[in-house]
Amino acid sequence: MKIKEWIKQQALVKTLFWIIVTAIITLLCNKSCDRIMPNSPIVIKEVSDTVKVVHSYDFNSRNDSLTKEQLIRKLNNVKLAQSYEKIIINNNKKEVIYNPIMLDANFPNSKGYMSCDASAYFSLSVSSLQKEYIDFKMSFIDPAILNDIYCLSLKICRIENEKRISILDENYRVISTNHIRIVNNIPKGLFQIEVGFVFNKDINSKYPKFYNIAKMLKKE
Repeated sequence: MKIKEWIKQQALVKTLFWIIVTAIITLLCNKSCDRIMPNSPIVIKEVSDTVKVVHSYDFNSRNDSLTKEQLIRKLNNVKLAQSYEKIIINNNKKEVIYNPIMLDANFPNSKGYMSCDASAYFSLSVSSLQKEYIDFKMSFIDPAILNDIYCLSLKICRIENEKRISILDENYRVISTNHIRIVNNIPKGLFQIEVGFVFNKDINSKYPKFYNIAKMLKKE
């Protein structure tokens, strides 16, 4: 009887031994598989969602609200930069509009004009007299005054032997950007150039007030 019981005990020990060995092997295999293929589907989903947002700009997704805000802000900055670029391109290509000659300018009672200083109304820049065209650019301090102006005037006189000889006397229509251009066909010499305007209220005067800025320039 003792021999039979001892044999049964040995068989039970072997069975327990192999059960323990099998459990250890199974545990080691599971850990190895986890290292190769991490048991973390949430992380993989987050990466996938991030890639989708970056490439498709899916702003309707409820996930990654911070990422959506950052991307929207960047897109808005890109649009703004593009709009600035368009403005710059358009400004570079924009042609200057010059004041047209006012052929129907009329001062019915005029016997001459009264010259008045216009420094309080606008500043004047004149291009070189040595180029193909001569430009006269008027920059008004208060553009609202343009509504009260009847016309712009350009008068050029040549100074010769202390006498003034009229070379040009022209009137121009008023526009928002006042830039007068003429062909430079004036002869060489010293010139007095007057650029200015006449108010609507003065057109019927015997001596309309001509508010102007005068410059002495020489063409060589």
